[in-house]
Amino acid sequence: MLLWLGFVAAAVAVVNAGMRIEVGAGVTTGCVLALALLPLWLSTAARYRHYPALCGLTAASVASGLWLTAASSSTYEVSWSLAVQNSALLAGTVLAAGVILWVRPVLSDWQIGLLYGAGLLAEATTIPGLDNPWKYQWGMPLAVLALAGAQAVHSRLLGILVLLGFVVASAAFDSRSLTGMFLVAAMILVLQALPLPDRLRHLGAGRVILLMLALGSAAYFLFTRLALSGALGLSTQMRTQEQALRAGSVLLGGRPEMGATAGLFLHRPEGFGAGTVLNPEGIAAAQRMMSRLNYDPDNGYVYNYMFGRSLEVHSGVGDLWALFGLPGLLLGLLLVWALIDSLARRFSTRSLTPVQAATLLFTLWTMFFGPLYTVAPILALCLGLMLVPRGQPRFLGACRPGLPAPVERQSSGQRRVSRR
Repeated sequence: MLLWLGFVAAAVAVVNAGMRIEVGAGVTTGCVLALALLPLWLSTAARYRHYPALCGLTAASVASGLWLTAASSSTYEVSWSLAVQNSALLAGTVLAAGVILWVRPVLSDWQIGLLYGAGLLAEATTIPGLDNPWKYQWGMPLAVLALAGAQAVHSRLLGILVLLGFVVASAAFDSRSLTGMFLVAAMILVLQALPLPDRLRHLGAGRVILLMLALGSAAYFLFTRLALSGALGLSTQMRTQEQALRAGSVLLGGRPEMGATAGLFLHRPEGFGAGTVLNPEGIAAAQRMMSRLNYDPDNGYVYNYMFGRSLEVHSGVGDLWALFGLPGLLLGLLLVWALIDSLARRFSTRSLTPVQAATLLFTLWTMFFGPLYTVAPILALCLGLMLVPRGQPRFLGACRPGLPAPVERQSSGQRRVSRR
């Protein structure tokens, strides 16, 4: 009976974390539940690499964001309700990751993926109509559910085939970024399955960065060529051509917000605050750098979305810096490092799953090229599934005979690998 109660409590906590039902001021039911269960899960989550440091920097970032908001009130318009909302978004993300770490001994990764994916899908049904529903609404929730289902049957090949199916679907629905993410995730899983020599499989974080850059560059050039040739549709071809002509690169032309981030950093390197709204001087500093990318920043997107009633630079790391100052920047970099380090360890032990691969690629891309609000729910799931226990060996077979590795619930496919 107690076992079933624990299972039900874990399932409710995971679904709730994925749904993002707000109770007010940006605080979600998942955040409230995580805080209520804090005495139960904190000690367990603290046993995973990087999580204690992430919690410490999150607390420092929230404090910094509130202090910067107060300090900015004499120069900028500030909104304390916005400050609470942004602080709750950040804190709730790290808390949700802790809850997932807590339930991992009770639920397998594919069960967590199905439950969390159900929560994401439930939230997606509440989002009003968007220009590209697949890209902004349905793509990732459906991918998490489908990949978790493939993982449930313990078939690595099926997981790779599902990822390739989402590559085709994303290309058909005019989502270049999701197409590339799913393709690189499939490529990593294929490499993991190959009988590589030990010296190639035992990757450090530096080699993982080089591997990711190589695979990402290959996917970028492939889909740029396909888009420019018209193979991905006329609208994709026209948009890609415009972006390439504008800044000499599809990446720079498609992400003029990078210029805004650079301009704001030069204007005020300490950051602005979780509840600060830019004044005309700050907006002008961002627009000057955006203009250097041959982008016309005198439009409603800049005035209303980026710098209207909030501060949005379309980058998870950039948002963390702008809203929470230098502690937020350090937190963003630590988040990226923690995921790369976890990828290195999982790749070397052949324990990376399709759900982990897909959420990892989405998170790493959006941490640099997407809004913090968009990446937050996937980031929580990715951290909860990717972080490894402290003391777990970095490489397959690194434990001495007779000394078991730290206990972590695994799928049967992972257990077969660990016994070899």
